[in-house]
This record gives sequence, structure tokens and C-alpha cells, in this order.
Amino acid sequence: MEIPGNEISGEKVIIRTTTENDLSLLMTLWNDGRVMKWVGFPNGLGWDSGKMKDWWHRIQINPDRHHFVVYTKEISFCGEVYYKTDKTHKRASLDIKFIPEAQRKGLATDALNTLINYVFKSEPDVNAVWTEPAEGNISAQKLYTRCGLKPKPRPDDLKPGSSYWEMTRQDR
Repeated sequence: MEIPGNEISGEKVIIRTTTENDLSLLMTLWNDGRVMKWVGFPNGLGWDSGKMKDWWHRIQINPDRHHFVVYTKEISFCGEVYYKTDKTHKRASLDIKFIPEAQRKGLATDALNTLINYVFKSEPDVNAVWTEPAEGNISAQKLYTRCGLKPKPRPDDLKPGSSYWEMTRQDR
């Protein structure tokens, strides 16, 4: 599954460990209100290169956080996938964001499935992956359903939230 150069190939996408050279692409993604409206930022984050570098340095020092950029040969940069492990509760939270031009092409499904497979292969102590789509984000809910996640009761140890979708290792 893992290829030299910190890349993971899906059927349609390539997921690569994020490098500092990717920050300008991520900044464009995060500053796009069409992408960020579902996470509470309808005008985008409004970040500059300084904030991006601060974020980058925080990611680098946290061994539980894993950030990747997603590419295809046809579209080039598509977006990002991310997971954060919670060793205490044996879970990994997932996140995915794609540029509008890469949406509705099956690429996000491939990217998220590739990430989930990677998490279960590389994190033997993780028993479940989860995410929390916005209630009105039907496209995200359909994506998570295609990838095998299902709405479940939110665990008591998490901060309050409007949703909780999970897939266990046994479900995969």
C-alpha cells in the first residue's frame, strides 16, 4: 500500500504526505468559502502564508496528526485528507476537503477509502475511524456512507457535536 516517497496510491488518486511546498495549495483550499462553509467558515479561513507556516510547524511536532495532499494525474491537486489518532479511546478522527473542480468525480470516495485502509493498516491500536459531517451536508454524508461509515451515538468522551459517524475495524 505505501510507496517510496511517502505516497499511497488509490484506484484514482495519489495521497502524499504534506510538505511545506504544499502550503500555498492548502491555503487556497482553506480560503475558499465553497469548501469551508461546511466547517463554519463560509468566507474561508482568510489565512496568509504566516498562519500556514505556523499550522505546518504544529502538525510536524504532533505524532498523532497525519496530513496528506491528494492528487490525480488529470486534475493535479484535488484537496486534503487527514487523520488524528486518539490512543486512549483507540479511534482516529478523519477529515477531507476537496476543491470544487475535483468534487463529484469519485475521487473523494477513493481518497477517503485509501486513507481508511491506510489507518487500519498502519495504526494497529486504532479500532475505529470517525467523522462528524454537518447535518446539512448531504454530499459529505453520502461520501461517508459510500466509504462504510454510519451514524452512531456520539461517545461521551467527545465534546458535544451535531453528528458522529463511525466505522470499526471489524466493519471494514
